Formats: sequence, C-alpha cells, structure tokens
Amino acid sequence: MQYKDTLMWQELNLAPQVLETLAQKNKAVLEKIAAEIAKKQPANIYTAARGTSDHAMIFFKYLVESTSGLPVASGAPSVVTMYGAKLKLEKSLVVACSQSGKAADVMEIVKNANECGAITVAITNDEESPLAKLAQYHLCCFAGEEKSVAATKTFCSQLYLAQLLADLLAGSKDKALPALGKQLAEDAKKIDAATDSMVDAFVHTDECFILSRGVSSAIAFECGLKLQETCYIRARAYHSSDFYHGPMAMVGEGTKVILFASKNGLTVASEGVHREDYLKCADKMIELGADLYVVTDDAASFAGMKAHIVEIPGGENEAFTMYRFALTAQMLACKVSCGKGRNPDSPRALKKVTVTK
Repeated sequence: MQYKDTLMWQELNLAPQVLETLAQKNKAVLEKIAAEIAKKQPANIYTAARGTSDHAMIFFKYLVESTSGLPVASGAPSVVTMYGAKLKLEKSLVVACSQSGKAADVMEIVKNANECGAITVAITNDEESPLAKLAQYHLCCFAGEEKSVAATKTFCSQLYLAQLLADLLAGSKDKALPALGKQLAEDAKKIDAATDSMVDAFVHTDECFILSRGVSSAIAFECGLKLQETCYIRARAYHSSDFYHGPMAMVGEGTKVILFASKNGLTVASEGVHREDYLKCADKMIELGADLYVVTDDAASFAGMKAHIVEIPGGENEAFTMYRFALTAQMLACKVSCGKGRNPDSPRALKKVTVTK
C-alpha cells in the first residue's frame, strides 16, 4: 500500500483546513463558558480523557498552568468506575475530551461533576454524541468523519480547542491563532519532505524511545502511540526529565531515540532554560551511543552533534510548533506503516471507537 493512498494520509492533510474555521464555529459556546467561569471562579481544573485525547489534555495542562496559574489535574476515571469514588469537584472546571464522545468512563466523571455543581465542558468530534449532550458545554472539533483508526485531524482540532480554552482562562487572545490553519497548510510540504529522511531507518526498527519536555511532551506521547498502533513498533515515550530517573539505563549503542525540540518556549523569558534542557538531553543520548533523531525548528543549536537533524518549520512559540510536531509524527507513522507492509487505516486488534468503563 502506498501511504498517499491511505485514509490516514488524506485525513491528516485536512487538519489545516479544519483549523481555519474552528474558532468561529465555537465562538458562541466559548463566550458562554467564559461567562460561567467569571461567575463561578473555579479553583482548579480536572481533565478526563484516554489515548490521543489525553495527550491533547497534557498540552492543555501545560498551557493553563503556565499562563493562568490554575492547577490542572489529569483525572483517573477508574476511581469512579472501578472503585465507586465520589469526587469532590464542586469548585472545579471539568474538561472531558473524547474524539467519539462515547467514552463510558469519561462520561461517569462528567456525571459526577454535574452532580457536584461543577462546570463541565466536553471536547468531541460529534455534536450528537452522548458526552456532548451530557456536559453543560460542548466544544466541537468539526473535523468531519474520521475513518482511519489513527486519530489525526481530530487531534489537531483538540489541540486547537484546548488552546482556545486556555486563552480564555488566561483572559487573553492569541493574535496568531486565526492564521494557524493557513500557515500549517504551507508548512505541510516541508514537513512531508523532512520526514522522508527518517522513514528507512524506522521501517527497519522494532523499538525506540521518544522524548520531550513541557508543552512538547504531549507530542512525544502522541508520536509513541502512533508508531505503536500503526507500525507495531515498541515505542516508549517519556518526559525527558522522567527518563533520567531509571528508563535511561535501557539506552545503549544504536538505540533509536526521537527528541522533539522546539526553538521557542512559551515565553521569551523561558527560552534560555528551555534550550539548555533539550541540548542537555541530546548530549546525554549521544554520550550513551543512541541513534538520535532530533525533530526541531532549531537546527543551528545542534550543529556539529552526532545526530540526525530533522528540520521542520516552527511556530511563534512552543504551543504553535506543537501543530507542526503533530503533523511530523502523523506523517512519519503513516509512511513507516506502509513501508513495513502494514495498513495504518486498520491496525490489528483495534477499532475506531474504544469504549472503556
């Protein structure tokens, strides 16, 4: 199968177009959420999600805590569905994220939150889904039907909606967001060309590690999932800071490692520490003999290092570079899957909608 003939490839390339109108389509709901937040003044945020949707919530967590100071907890739905807990969420904003809107355990969290009087917001790709109707407010991905099992355009939509909600909580509007869709469409060809340099190596790979930190760690986990489900590569993703606490012992001569490194941090003030951190990580992987692939918009900082530099376009800050990272991960997985003779649209043992209770 040629990767350009797959549904996954067709759908991931629709993401820029979807983002162009997403803010306007959700404007009225966002205004209602803003009014409710101003009225109730939630003290914290609690998220509920699984898989790709949970990775979008990692992105959300870093944005919110960095820009508004509100603590964001990544919820464990099992405490409700398996252990019968009654969570005290009356002072919380609860954000439930599910592409299908049919995640049974996530819905139980929303039911619990509704009973407490919390503000509940669902992010789904289906306005008629059970979760969309259960939450008080619904932000829709408006990505159209996604037929490939691997979530692509919906993930980018979730990132965008998460960023809109984070801006709302911070009381600010990012002027760069409205132009993101068109910019991403222009950058897609460059990202396509850049990922070609990685394909052959990963077609012949059975395991690897994916690293990043902070905002970009969300894409490390998402890249790992995409390589697992479409290529059957034993890909393990880590926050680079966690990787030093034990897992790094698994890195030896020739171990494949992907590092996502954004040139810009979230703010100008954070950029020095941000760059120092990922350069430290790269140096350590090279020292251990890793076969390192650095996906970055900051190739100059890695000049002279014994690493494969996969240079892609960047965004205004780390949050905007995330969308370029997302396309990189999706394109890589689609190409490698087909290169291995797999079908990324129909991975073994998986279905489009996964329902956990």
